[in-house]
Amino acid sequence: MQTADIKDDMRSVLWQVVEDCIGRGPGYAQQGVVLRQAANQLGISGDTRKEQVLLNLWHDLFRNGDLVWGLNVDNPGPPWFHLPNG
Repeated sequence: MQTADIKDDMRSVLWQVVEDCIGRGPGYAQQGVVLRQAANQLGISGDTRKEQVLLNLWHDLFRNGDLVWGLNVDNPGPPWFHLPNG
């Protein structure tokens, strides 16, 4: 499998986990919850190189505007996040 395919698979799992966590409620829409669950599903926990690829994909979601940091005014930043359209 090529690197691009692996990244696409990782991106897909990551987005599925994001949607699942958002659907479970704001308490689950947290960076650590998503990253741990995605790493577990991908079977990459403990593999620093692969975990760093996952982190890059995670940060891309914010750079691209797919996700926004914060839960509310009292918790405006990480580890909470939300969709840009509420």
